[in-house]
Amino acid sequence: MSPFVTMTSTEISAYPRRWWSLVALCIVTALVWVTASDISIALPTIGRELGGSMDALQWSVNGYFLAGAFIIVGGRLGDIYGRRLLFVIGTALVIAGSVVAGIAPSAVVLIVGRVIEGLGAALILPTALSTIAVIFTGKQRDTAIAAWIAVCWGAQALGPLVGGVVVEGLGWRWLFWLNIPIALGAIALTWWSTPETRDEGADRRIDYLGVLTLVGGIFVLSYALVQADNLPVPAFLGLLGLSVIILVVFVLVERRVSTPIVVLSIFRKARFDGAVLSNLIANFVFGAVIFFMALYLQVVEGYGALEAGLLLLPATIPILIINPLGTWLGQRLGARWPTAAGMLLLAIAAFLLTDLTNLYSSAVIPFILIGAGIGFQITPCAVTAVEDPGDAGEGVASGIFKAASMIGGSLGVAVATAVFQTDARSQVTSLLNSPTSDTMEKVISTLTGGLSVKEIASLVPGDAQAFINQVFEQAVARAMWPSIAVSLIGVVVAMVLLRQRREAAGADRLES
Repeated sequence: MSPFVTMTSTEISAYPRRWWSLVALCIVTALVWVTASDISIALPTIGRELGGSMDALQWSVNGYFLAGAFIIVGGRLGDIYGRRLLFVIGTALVIAGSVVAGIAPSAVVLIVGRVIEGLGAALILPTALSTIAVIFTGKQRDTAIAAWIAVCWGAQALGPLVGGVVVEGLGWRWLFWLNIPIALGAIALTWWSTPETRDEGADRRIDYLGVLTLVGGIFVLSYALVQADNLPVPAFLGLLGLSVIILVVFVLVERRVSTPIVVLSIFRKARFDGAVLSNLIANFVFGAVIFFMALYLQVVEGYGALEAGLLLLPATIPILIINPLGTWLGQRLGARWPTAAGMLLLAIAAFLLTDLTNLYSSAVIPFILIGAGIGFQITPCAVTAVEDPGDAGEGVASGIFKAASMIGGSLGVAVATAVFQTDARSQVTSLLNSPTSDTMEKVISTLTGGLSVKEIASLVPGDAQAFINQVFEQAVARAMWPSIAVSLIGVVVAMVLLRQRREAAGADRLES
């Protein structure tokens, strides 16, 4: 079938290969989210080989997420030019980015490769979700979306384990080389199984100024947070103010242009707002926890990459176990209660992680609560986000929802890292009585695994490992407080914005 021929709604709903299409969409989606999270476990190894500060290594994570903020654009392009076509182009970009990252001779080139991969994800995620929302109806649509969302979180959850297996078995560059054959096979399956769909009434003009101001505002905000510990207070506040100004300009642009990249009227729907905010908060917390716990297990506990990946499973497996229960509760009670319960569990988990005690056992219960908290809310929020897109269309609604995933993950890592580094530098300054800048950077690099503890033994008093453990544990405890705060805000968001009954979704289920 030509990518420029669109099937009718009747033909799509009766399309015999739609379940194979779901398989193809899920394979590439899994690839996107494994790629998003498997690198966290490899950062100490990459740091030792390529060098780079915590800021540089963080951008290998945040570069991917920030590029993924173009998801809203991807959803719009899919509506205009065809969702299958954009999905395949996005998969090709993941392949290209994997090649660049796989051959990277420096941290800078690695970040470039990750940004290219992130741009691919920005095309893949919204077109996958909007395709599912179009080719399935009624109960089948709820089932298909639940399966796809489970794959999203399951892949993101298992990413650290996959990363550990690959890093110890083959080397960190194979995190990228293995993407290529999987992506090529998925492209073939997608082209064979997936009907081309688009919004025939969509205006083909693209709001480039809207794209520039949206992504620019998010980038400036993330950059300010990443560099918070290195910037003078006036410069930091200036960047925060600049990000606010750019985002305000974005809103003004969207209100005036005839073909906005984001149809702002969709934000008049309280349930949609609640679903998007909840998704952003869940990713904020999960991104921060996985980033720092992957470092904690290797730097403080002394585990290898594979062992650390295995030990993170209590934070990830519950997502897959609890997700069916969350889906069931969402179908019967609506998104409000499972989302509120999930947010409360995230807040409790983040609070418990403020009291790590050099023992893995102290992290097991909060890990389980993190996974359960995510599992309760992911499908109810996803179904709510696409249940009534109105004039915005499925692509834009899906794009905004998945953009919240990327932006949430980026902000979670950025905010937690800013707090962590600020506290760590304050501790080192106090404990070492105003150390030189070279000593400070070496100690901070040790906290990320870039240097071994032996390499700083002569720079710190007493047991160097105990010194690093003390600094890391107090700094990561402080870094968890933003996650506690946003999780509690998430409880309020769920109770206030997700309180309406799912009448439209219920009507869909009755049709089937």
